[in-house]
Amino acid sequence: MQSSFENELKQFGTEIKTVRKSKKITQLQLSFLCDVDIRTIQRIEKGEFNPSLRVLVRIANAFEMSLSSLIKQVEDAGNLD
Repeated sequence: MQSSFENELKQFGTEIKTVRKSKKITQLQLSFLCDVDIRTIQRIEKGEFNPSLRVLVRIANAFEMSLSSLIKQVEDAGNLD
């Protein structure tokens, strides 16, 4: 059985993937923009990795949005409580 945190991590990853696709950015491009390994991006999107604040800020910047806007978008999608 998965914990609530694990579920939220999966849901967060799903929304990161949704935003990435809406911006027409590939995982490889995002990994380059964030200066992280592509496997890290894949693991974030699958909910298998809890990204640091530094990585989250880099992702938000790659999406040309603030971190607070990214979190708000995830919340508005109904993916986090």
